[in-house]
Amino acid sequence: MNMTRWLLPMLWSLPAAGQAFIDPVDDMLDGGPAAVFVAPFQPRNAAAAGLAGMMSSFLEAELARMPDLNIIPLDDVPAVHDMSATLYLDSCPPGKQVGCAFVVGQGGGADYALTGTVQADAAGTRVEISIIDVRSSREAMSFVAVLDVGEDERFAEGVASVLIAVVRGEAGRVEDIRDMSVAAAPDYSAAADQLAQLSAELGDIQASAKPTGTIIVPPMVTVEEISDRMEREGVKPWERVGLNPDEYLRWKNSGEDLETWRARHDGRKQKLIVRAGLGFLNGPVNGLYRGIAATKIDNGEQTNVEGYSWQAMLSGSGFASEFALGYGFTPELEAGVMLGFASGQYRTRYEEVVYDVNTGDPIESGENPDLKYTNGNFFVGPYLQYVFRPAHRLRPLAGLGMLHWVGDTVDSKEKVKEFLGTFDAPTVLMLQVKGGVEMQVSKQLDVFVHVPITVNVAGSPTDVYSKGEALNPETQEPYIQTGQDKPPAASPIGGGLLVGVQMKLFGRKHK
Repeated sequence: MNMTRWLLPMLWSLPAAGQAFIDPVDDMLDGGPAAVFVAPFQPRNAAAAGLAGMMSSFLEAELARMPDLNIIPLDDVPAVHDMSATLYLDSCPPGKQVGCAFVVGQGGGADYALTGTVQADAAGTRVEISIIDVRSSREAMSFVAVLDVGEDERFAEGVASVLIAVVRGEAGRVEDIRDMSVAAAPDYSAAADQLAQLSAELGDIQASAKPTGTIIVPPMVTVEEISDRMEREGVKPWERVGLNPDEYLRWKNSGEDLETWRARHDGRKQKLIVRAGLGFLNGPVNGLYRGIAATKIDNGEQTNVEGYSWQAMLSGSGFASEFALGYGFTPELEAGVMLGFASGQYRTRYEEVVYDVNTGDPIESGENPDLKYTNGNFFVGPYLQYVFRPAHRLRPLAGLGMLHWVGDTVDSKEKVKEFLGTFDAPTVLMLQVKGGVEMQVSKQLDVFVHVPITVNVAGSPTDVYSKGEALNPETQEPYIQTGQDKPPAASPIGGGLLVGVQMKLFGRKHK
C-alpha cells in the first residue's frame, strides 16, 4: 500500500477544527504552553522509510495548532555531544529512538518529546507512539495503532488529544505537603480515555496503551551496531567526528561532549607537565669527615709530618622536595627532567697526635668531639613516566630515571687545616624506579603519590687524602695507621615517599 499519496496532501489539508476530543484548554497550565519536541520516527522495514520520514512532520504540524503546546523545531535544538541534533538522531541505533529523543529534547529545553516507529506492509501501517516526559526523565505513555487508508488525519488529531491529556495529568499532580519524601504520581486516566475514544471512532484500529513511567537511560552503542555500520556504504558516524570505531563507541557511551571526551582521552599527549612534590627519601643523604694529623717536636719546634683524612656519603633518611618538567608524547608516556633537594646530617671528627722526634713516643694526643651540621643534597636527571588508564580519574603509574646526586663537602662546613687536604663534593649516579598513583582533581590539576626506589650504580661517594711518610724511629712504621681507619660505604639501595600536585598545560586543540 502506497501511503505517500495520502500523507503529502494531508500536510496541506489538515482541518481547521480538530477539537472533537479536547476542549480549549487556555487555562490548562499557569506557566504557559508546554514545550514539545517531535523527533524523527524510525522505520522498521524498508517499505516504511518514506512514511517514517514524513510522520514527524505531519504530527508536528497538527500539534502546532494547539495553543497550549509550543513546538521546538529540530533546527533550533543545540548540538548534542558536539554534533548537530540532526546528525545525532540520524546515527541513533535502531530501537533506541526513545533514548535519543529524550537526549535531544532535553538539550532543546523541551518539556515533552514525541517519537516512535513505523512499519508498512500489506495489512496497513503500524505506528508506535512514545510520549516522553523529559522533565522527569521517563516515558509517560506509549501506544500502537494500525492505520488503514484515510485514517491519518484522525490519527494525528488523536495523538494531539492524548498528548494534551498527558500534559494535563502531569500538570494536575497534587503533592501532599505533609509527606515531602514521596511525590504524587501523575494522573494519566484522561489520556487513556482519549485513546479509548480514538480507538472507538476509528473502528477497526488496533490500539493499546500503557502509562509506562519507565525511567529513560540515554542509548548505549554496542559493538554489534558498530560492526553493522562498518558494512554500510557512505560516511560513517565516527568519520564525521574524526574518531575510529573503537573511540566512537567509547565516546557515545560516555555521555560527555566530544571536546571533554577528547581532552580526557588525550591524557598527557602534547601537554606540558609541571610537577612538585614533598616527602622523605632514604639514601646517601648524610656525610661524615675524618681527619688525623701527626706532628713532631724537634728542639721545641713543631712540624707536621703526616696527614690523613677522608669524607664519605652515609645512608640515612631526610626530608625531600622534587620538581619536574615533562612533555607528553602519548596519552600515557611523558619524558622530562626532574631535580630535587634532600636534607641530612654532616658530622666531622678531627684528631691530632704530637710525637717526640727522637723516641717516637706520643707527647700528647687529642680527639675533638664530633661537630654536626645540616647536610644538603641536590639531584637532577632525565626520567620517563608511564601512566596506565590515562582517561580514568584514578591512574596507576610507573617511572624510570637516572639521577646525578651531589652531596655537601667538608669545606662547606668548616675550615680544614691545609695539611689535611681538600675534597670535591661527593657524587653518586643512581638508577631510580618508581611506582605510584595519581588522581585527577580538575581538568588541569592532579594530585599524586610516588614511591621511588634507587640503586647506586656509579660515582665517587668517598674520597681519601694522605700526605707524608714519616716513620716512627722505634717501630719504623708510619705514625698514622691508615689501614685501621677506612671510610664507610653507603647502602647501594634506597627508597622514599613523595606526595604532591601536577599541572597539565596546553595540549591539542580539537576542531
